[in-house]
Amino acid sequence: MSLRHPRFSACARHLVGLTLLALLTLAGCATPPPPPAVTANLPLAQAVGMATDQTVRLMDDAVGLRRYLKRSTLVYVAPVLDAGSRQQTVTTVRVRELIAVHLKSQHRRIELVPFTAAAAALSEYRLDTTLTAATLPDGRRTTDRVQLDMRLVNLQDGRTLARSEASVVDAALDGTPVNFFRESPFTLSPADGRTADAGGPVLSERERTLPIARMDEAGSAYADGSYDRALNLYRSAATLPGVDTMQALVGTYLSSLRSGHDSEAQDAFARIVALGLKTRSMGVKLLFAPGTTAFWPDPAINKFYPEWLREIARQAGDAPSCLQVVGHSSHSGAEEFNVQLSGQRADAVRQQLETANPALARRVEASGVGWRDNLVGTGSDDLKDAVDRRVEFKVVDCR
Repeated sequence: MSLRHPRFSACARHLVGLTLLALLTLAGCATPPPPPAVTANLPLAQAVGMATDQTVRLMDDAVGLRRYLKRSTLVYVAPVLDAGSRQQTVTTVRVRELIAVHLKSQHRRIELVPFTAAAAALSEYRLDTTLTAATLPDGRRTTDRVQLDMRLVNLQDGRTLARSEASVVDAALDGTPVNFFRESPFTLSPADGRTADAGGPVLSERERTLPIARMDEAGSAYADGSYDRALNLYRSAATLPGVDTMQALVGTYLSSLRSGHDSEAQDAFARIVALGLKTRSMGVKLLFAPGTTAFWPDPAINKFYPEWLREIARQAGDAPSCLQVVGHSSHSGAEEFNVQLSGQRADAVRQQLETANPALARRVEASGVGWRDNLVGTGSDDLKDAVDRRVEFKVVDCR
């Protein structure tokens, strides 16, 4: 029987309308359910599909009846990250592609916005995804098993509407960083207060999404070899509240080098060092030949090392504080050997800093921690775990 039937009074129709409105309101305020049980040991594509389906189902449960009143839902799929290193890898890029394909083919009501800041500003939700490698009994992390965690955030009010998880077992997982992260001279994880607005006003989720999307645009341009465009986007990103300033400056540095803007590259590197010293911690990827304190012999890798160390020595020498040089190693070989070797490498860097700037004499300490603070931890000793073989500079008060 229709609501327009004569037997329905205007009052009855009004009552039905109020009831529907109340249901919609309650559905919109409902607390999302806890994450579902982990879907265990699936190949990558299947795990991504199931986690995506779970996320959409939980989103529908959270928004309730309102989903039937909308023709489409605008979603920005954020870059997928490795949880340990916060890098994008061959596999994280693949996961993002699989999410997009699955949503387009299986959930036609959801409309994916382009991976740009302008489009992300119009989206209703942001989908965040991370991959976390499983840990083996000896402390190393696996290369073929990861946990996939997915979270859908409402950009209007900041609520997490849905969370889903799946464990992945796939021999084809590839943790090789994409070019930007592979070529970066610095470790970029975690931000640890390096954002431009540290200490400033709290940003909404929508405001936090803008720098993520702008960096996403810049990274895509860099990956495509459009270095001038990438440079402009990284310059722009560095001015946005909430951006990871270190990553934006590293993008400016790398894009400047690639596009032939040498003076801007030098300026960007100086600003990176200044930021690292200000935040009292800065991880630099200085690759060494296996088992030695000599730098990796390939000039394509080590040609900028002297320039980097001179700039660090110059700025550290002008600061009133002291410096700790901490060596790290990848998770291969005996633990005691790696602690000793990482300490020797840190001491070699200490000597080079003091040679570059004698004002640092007796103000620099060196130590090694082996693989204790690995970011990747697979012990593969290749590009996949290069960030583990780093030297970290920490500003400390002089004793």
